[in-house]
Amino acid sequence: MRKIIILLIFILLIFAAFLLSFKYNLRPAPGLKTLYINDSKILVELADTDQKRALGLSGKDSLPENQGMLFIFSQPDYYSFWMKDMRFALDFIWINAHNVVQINQNIKPVDFQPPESLRSNQPVDAVLEINAGMAQKLNIKIGDKVKY
Repeated sequence: MRKIIILLIFILLIFAAFLLSFKYNLRPAPGLKTLYINDSKILVELADTDQKRALGLSGKDSLPENQGMLFIFSQPDYYSFWMKDMRFALDFIWINAHNVVQINQNIKPVDFQPPESLRSNQPVDAVLEINAGMAQKLNIKIGDKVKY
């Protein structure tokens, strides 16, 4: 009987820890990865295939404050982005070799509909899209280190 009570208490503690991890966002939601710029934590959906990169955030109504989409490329190059079917403004954080190399803030969908596009001013191997205003709120600057 004593072993059963100890086992039940152990199971309850594991369940409680599991629930608390979601309440306090201690683990990323399924499918999201963690990215850090300086001390700021951003949960990102990876766009690491041609299909995912083509779709991007199109059609979404919004993005949670601490989330974004990270576009990962196999080699540095001058990449272009448009905002087809986008419904909200974004900040673009252009990354090369895990360093922020360019920031475009408050990019509105109406300004970059096909064939108009936003382009990096130097080769990059990743681009982070976050809600407009987040780059300033998180004090992201050129030269900042990015970990993902």
